[in-house]
Amino acid sequence: MMKNSFNFPLILLHTLIWLGHFEYSNTAETEPPLVCEENQFKCMRRCIPMSWRCDGDYDCIDEDDKTDEANCPSKTCPEDEFACRSGNCVPMRWTCDNETDCLDGSDETDICKNKSCTSEQFSCGNGECIPISWRCDGSPDCANGHDETCDAPTCASDEFRCDNNKCVNNKWRCDMDDDCGDNSDEKACPDVTCTADEFQCSDKQCIDKLWQCDGDADCNDQSDETNCTTKNVTICTLDTEWECLAGEQCIHNSWKCDGDEDCLDGSDELHCTTTCRPDQFKCNNSDCIYHTLKCDGYIDCMDGSDESNCPAQQSKCPSDKFDCYKNGSLCIEATKLCDSRKDCANFADEDNELCASNPCHLNNGGCMHTCIPIGVKNRRCDCLDGYRLAGNTSCEDVNECDQWPPVCSQKCVNEKGSYKCECMSGYYPELLDDGQHVCKATGGRPWLLFANRHDIRRLEVDTMILQPVVGDLHSAIAVDYDYHSKVVYWSDSHEEKIMKANMTEKGETNDTGIPVISSGVKTPDGIAVDWIYHHLYWTDTGYNTIEVAAVDGSMRKILVDKDLDEPRSIAVDPENGWMYFSDWGRVPKIERIGMDGNPASRNVLVEKDIEWPNGLTLDYASERIYWIDAKMKSIFTARLDGKEVKRILHNAEQILHPFSLTVFEDFVYWTDWSSEAIRKVHKFTGEDYHQLALGLRAPMDIKVYHEQRQLHSRNKCGVLNGGCSHLCLPVPVSIDAKGYACACPDSMDLLNGKQCKDNAQRPTSSIPTPPSKTESPNNTNRNSTSSHGVTAVPTEVTAKHESHKPLATTTKAPSKPMATTIKAPSGISTETPYSIVTPGKTNNETVIRKSTDSPVGTVAVIAIAVVLGLAVLVIIIGCFIYRKYTKRNIKSMNFDNPVYRKTTEESVRIQRDSALEPLNADSMEV
Repeated sequence: MMKNSFNFPLILLHTLIWLGHFEYSNTAETEPPLVCEENQFKCMRRCIPMSWRCDGDYDCIDEDDKTDEANCPSKTCPEDEFACRSGNCVPMRWTCDNETDCLDGSDETDICKNKSCTSEQFSCGNGECIPISWRCDGSPDCANGHDETCDAPTCASDEFRCDNNKCVNNKWRCDMDDDCGDNSDEKACPDVTCTADEFQCSDKQCIDKLWQCDGDADCNDQSDETNCTTKNVTICTLDTEWECLAGEQCIHNSWKCDGDEDCLDGSDELHCTTTCRPDQFKCNNSDCIYHTLKCDGYIDCMDGSDESNCPAQQSKCPSDKFDCYKNGSLCIEATKLCDSRKDCANFADEDNELCASNPCHLNNGGCMHTCIPIGVKNRRCDCLDGYRLAGNTSCEDVNECDQWPPVCSQKCVNEKGSYKCECMSGYYPELLDDGQHVCKATGGRPWLLFANRHDIRRLEVDTMILQPVVGDLHSAIAVDYDYHSKVVYWSDSHEEKIMKANMTEKGETNDTGIPVISSGVKTPDGIAVDWIYHHLYWTDTGYNTIEVAAVDGSMRKILVDKDLDEPRSIAVDPENGWMYFSDWGRVPKIERIGMDGNPASRNVLVEKDIEWPNGLTLDYASERIYWIDAKMKSIFTARLDGKEVKRILHNAEQILHPFSLTVFEDFVYWTDWSSEAIRKVHKFTGEDYHQLALGLRAPMDIKVYHEQRQLHSRNKCGVLNGGCSHLCLPVPVSIDAKGYACACPDSMDLLNGKQCKDNAQRPTSSIPTPPSKTESPNNTNRNSTSSHGVTAVPTEVTAKHESHKPLATTTKAPSKPMATTIKAPSGISTETPYSIVTPGKTNNETVIRKSTDSPVGTVAVIAIAVVLGLAVLVIIIGCFIYRKYTKRNIKSMNFDNPVYRKTTEESVRIQRDSALEPLNADSMEV
């Protein structure tokens, strides 16, 4: 009896367990089967589009469910594709690129074991091939790093080996610049001896003696401004200029309290009361920035006040993750919910209430990818990376190639749930450790070719070796080159010329250059070489024109002279026939026009959110245009048609006084006057900021020197110059289907669209006459000074301490119109004289007028001419007699030397020769 009563609870427990199991089994048996639509394939727990069946990707998601790729028919891959062991095909160019594209990874194993490299490639030993030029370049390119197992580089006979094994030019030894990077090139140097017309600083540096005690520290240790008793006095123009507190500098009135420190001592921004617009935020230092920049994670105010007192960002889990503590501190995959495993320390993922009626347990909640339970009976569908939700349950592919910033350096191929990066011809793909896809150029090391005011220099990007190219220049501004001809071109605003010089393979020259354009040039701020059709393009801020000529300077033609205020930078795309240029004048903008200057092809690309577009360049690989704005302290990019404008960098500390920029591979480089440096950032993200060269004199225009920047392309003019007698210029095919147009120099006319003929009705000179214009605040030189009526010549770009604002120019008033007798055109009687009349207000246009004077009028004109001739003869005789009479009473004649002021234009030294010595009677005897 006791035994039976003892077994009763145990029997009851087994009975309850059996009933519970029966109820669960009965429920499971009654679960509705998975039902998919006709255009869907049924996996074990979900439905996917039928098009995903046998496409080479596992789309059923569950690890044990690969039914969508099972029992697929065998495929025959084309010759340019690789057949994976799994049955799918991938492009042959995707093999052995360190990225798995086959489902079984055979594209990175089988074929790579026996892959051989070409004679122009280096074998890494793991099946990987890289360009041989990347061997021992200081940057590991092989995944195993074998390309950098090298001995120390061997320096050339004309180079100096630094203590860090870097090679620099012997000329830079003991030049008081740290060219090695460890200052070893400045060790054990002899004492520097300055000339008689130089002042020696305390650190032995030599500067012009005229620069001593001028209120501007020119010595690195500022010793030229110590123990000074007198200083030059600056008198600013009262109605238009404001004098800085430190003196020696005048700025335009409109630049005071504009948020920019234009005085060297910053006094123009002291005691200012700034009122910001309603859409702006006022920094603690009274600067104004857009409200959208407040609390955006980046410092835009110089004092950082825009990122202070910002609300804390609430941390939370991504939408496809489960938040264990509901504070973002621990996030787990949604698939780990209710799996009888403790993934959250507080068992929140196995909570009874959550799992009691988990809607995701039944056919994955109807979700194509991830099912996330919400509460007790609700659920939310989400998608895996590379997909996005379409509706409530379905997932569709995300096109990563349309994202910004771009996921690829150059080309992007979208795939289902993923993407593939590719490179243009001439570039090699590389996958960095952080997963970033980059494209590196094949060939030699890229240089940065830049104008440094008094010389042209080159800087190797990888090795940081800085070397001279052309020296002893006056005021080099713009620079460009022809890679295949090995010729460098530059403009000199002091000489008012465009020059060129031949280079060796090492980028050196043996001369100071020869003139290409030696007249009719005022302020050529930008030049661009057409390496395919062999033409030279340039902007002239003095004349407000854009011109073209053959690379030897012949056949000059003005392409644009309308609606230009201050043209600055220029870039050409000869393959597609477009020319791009910036204008920082009263209406700042960026435009493009056909390279033949056809007004019908001209259009404005950017005219909003632009102030002073100093530099402009093209990225041919990514088909984008880049420009740097000196006023907005920003770098922008857009498509070549001006759409999709993006600001990649806005930083008042990194962009101070920029002048020019260039782009290559994945970086954009720019020159900066204030920091006297060259800087770079990533061309899409604005990150990875670096300073490449410091202590430069005055870095101006900059270009990347590399063969991939000037790729070969078909010359559409052909061997017969397109049938043109003179200029054959590329044009967009949207303007002319043949891709080129004939053009004539300014002194000739185009006949029948091909031939040029001299125009006897025009002056033969093609030199433009500068238009008269009134100076506006935008056209005023920031550092111009006036003293006793003498104004520093502002036609050159300032070098030392120059403001970042656009270069100012002063233009001459148009000359008085002159009447010129010319030969009558053919077919017109020569008995009727013709003359050119140039009215003063017709923009230098010439008007031909036929004379209708009677014979009586002709006789009168002859008589007047005879009388005037006799009068001139009498005046000459009188002057001769007066000179003989006064000569006896003159003992000496003294002239004051010209007033020389130190400007930032260039180093000025007064040569003590007879030309500048006081003149006396002995030197003036006749």
